[in-house]
Amino acid sequence: MSKNHTTAPEANELSSSEHASEVSTDSSTTAQHPFADQLTYHGVPEEMWTRFSKFGVGTLVPKLDIIFKEMTADRVVATMPVEGNTQVAGILHGGASAALAETLGSFGAALHVMDRGMNKKPVGVDLNSTHHRAGVSGLVTGVCTPIFLGSRITTHEIVITDESGKRVCTSRITNMLID
Repeated sequence: MSKNHTTAPEANELSSSEHASEVSTDSSTTAQHPFADQLTYHGVPEEMWTRFSKFGVGTLVPKLDIIFKEMTADRVVATMPVEGNTQVAGILHGGASAALAETLGSFGAALHVMDRGMNKKPVGVDLNSTHHRAGVSGLVTGVCTPIFLGSRITTHEIVITDESGKRVCTSRITNMLID
């Protein structure tokens, strides 16, 4: 799914027809889901929508303009623009990188839970990020892969790179799976 990074819509801000050329969805599901437009814009696959019926993707994903490109239990990929997510020196804020990493790791843990039919919720209990170089412009891409997938805990590594493929940040998140 190719999306342009623009200001992310809040829930129900865009009509489904505005995204029809980019994403194919079942119109009955789209019409019934309170966050259909938000989920579509941010690249969340329709089969995951039931997971987001209460809060959509939350409020931080739209603020950071995170767009998911791939979502499986083995790999979650998303992009985020540097512009709008900078610190006072005009470079990518380390907290924005950490928020992207935690988002990807949490979604990866949620996909693990869904794939195994567990009735649990992932909650982050540890996040560490090492910032290797500044993100200065364009998009950064986060790629999340599992290190450990258990029945009570998951650990994921997230590598964030700039548009030239240079590593900007490496993060690791551990999620506890709670009832």
